[in-house]
Amino acid sequence: MLNRIPSVSDSFNAKTSTTEDLCETFITNEFYDKLACPNHCIMIGPRGSGKTTLMRMLDIESLELWKSEKASEYRKTINYSGVFIPTDRYWKTQYQKIENKLKDNEISKKEKLRYDTAIILLEQLFSYHVFENLLSVVNYRCSRTTKKENNFKSVEFTKESEVELVYSLKIILEVEPRINSLKSLLTEVILKKQLISNTVNNLISNDNVDVPKVGNFDLISNLESVVTIVNTYFEEKSGKWAFLFDELELAPNQIIKPLVNEMRGGHKDIIFKLALSPYHKGVSITDDTDSAMKAQDIELIDLTGLSDNDGNTFANTLCTALFQRKGLFNNIEHYFEEPKEINIDKDFNDLSAKDPSFNNYLIERGFKSDIYTNQDSQLRKIKFIVHLRNFKRSKDGKKHARRRPADYYGGFENICKAVEYNPRMLIGLMNKFISHAKEGKISLNQQLISLQEYFHDYRSLLGTIAVDSGDNKFNNIYDLISEIAQFFKDEIHGPQFKTQPKGSIAIKNKISDELNEIIGYALNAGALIPIDTEIGSLNDLNSSKRCRLSYIFSHHYDLLMTKQSEIDIIDLINQTKLKSTRLKIVDLLGFTNYQQYSLELE
Repeated sequence: MLNRIPSVSDSFNAKTSTTEDLCETFITNEFYDKLACPNHCIMIGPRGSGKTTLMRMLDIESLELWKSEKASEYRKTINYSGVFIPTDRYWKTQYQKIENKLKDNEISKKEKLRYDTAIILLEQLFSYHVFENLLSVVNYRCSRTTKKENNFKSVEFTKESEVELVYSLKIILEVEPRINSLKSLLTEVILKKQLISNTVNNLISNDNVDVPKVGNFDLISNLESVVTIVNTYFEEKSGKWAFLFDELELAPNQIIKPLVNEMRGGHKDIIFKLALSPYHKGVSITDDTDSAMKAQDIELIDLTGLSDNDGNTFANTLCTALFQRKGLFNNIEHYFEEPKEINIDKDFNDLSAKDPSFNNYLIERGFKSDIYTNQDSQLRKIKFIVHLRNFKRSKDGKKHARRRPADYYGGFENICKAVEYNPRMLIGLMNKFISHAKEGKISLNQQLISLQEYFHDYRSLLGTIAVDSGDNKFNNIYDLISEIAQFFKDEIHGPQFKTQPKGSIAIKNKISDELNEIIGYALNAGALIPIDTEIGSLNDLNSSKRCRLSYIFSHHYDLLMTKQSEIDIIDLINQTKLKSTRLKIVDLLGFTNYQQYSLELE
């Protein structure tokens, strides 16, 4: 199923791409400009929204190898050394295993000591992971053997200086390299990580293992010391270092919180840039009064809910580059059959004949006419509702189950909007379209076929997020989203014509922790799109927040692709089958059904 179209497996994945490939395919946008600033940043976006690509393109090696016309401009303006730090799913998995064991009321003191020690070691493992990536950049900057064309942030470094630097760093890092070289130091850090990992596994799985004594190894204080020492040997009095933490939704809260706290009042030469999903359980940016994060302290970059203008500009540039690499050099929109203009007169006249409720609406407001094209602006506001409602109804007023208006959902711009201008989705879809483009224009019918195929794969992925509802109605996130989508569909296509059908969700009152978590997971997967984004809590959706369904659902459920009026989540639940269901996300680590998997969108 997942290999049927390039929606996932054949899409570009920045996590596994080489630096050369990443640089060759990178398209700049306003988000990159914001992220490149010399300030702390928190970048928020669902899976596939381009967080990893943006982060990796600030890494030292990427900026050195990048050959586009704009690259030299960025090399002149970026005044820090970027250190890209990927997140390992292993950490969160191990943390969750330990936390589950610690919840056992019958746990012995000996077992508790083992698990507490394992948690401390996991925190140290993350610290050494950061230093591994930092040392790689330090080594790259002062390498005497690596050939560089641009020499971005390169420093001339003698062997004698390298020996002195390593001698100082090994004391802080508590490792003993075989020779005093950066490569040897880096090797020892990698081996240290492996040793810690093995020890953690033994502590979790072996009841008879001896619990080692673990000293204090604080990431932040050691990082500050290492940066200061490196700057001293590089003779850079105020050398800035940006640590680019990617996919922190995969990291446990104990790892994220110190980073967030340090983003106010930390070391003057250290910049933190964090990539997070819209929801992260247990993480708050502004709740801690001792280290509160205010809007002026950081740059908040929201990758969701792009405006149509910005989204179209980015999508056009990205998709044009993809087509050109395959020998297709015309304007990108040339390859897509264009949708026809909506015939307002026909839609209004047809629907008034089919739908008594709409006919009454026109009569009651004095709008009844044969010509509507140049009528009141209020009619223009409802033309898309009328178009969808008319298209789904036959002459006798009954609904067409399978018909979809290609002129509303098709066309290059509408296709890009349907996938929320998500880079990974755009690449997956365009790879599908390229073979058709080589044969001629991609018909509206083919566009919707490909979009529907993509939707089916995306639906399958949402189906892997298990939900416990106590019955068979709702087994995964998609079941929940489908119920919401059906409610919004009925708002548009129900018995009574509505000029303002509900199409977005408002969270005005406190909701349960379980519902909070489910909505959060849907936000992270991109199934729900936040309408309001501000610096604050990433774990609490209570506080008048709003969101809508992703437009990827629009063509399947015959929904609008515009912002609509809101309904409170509690009211929506009470009007659907969700009312009698108590939902919660399944803890996969403690779940016995081997058919349930965690979400992967890569």
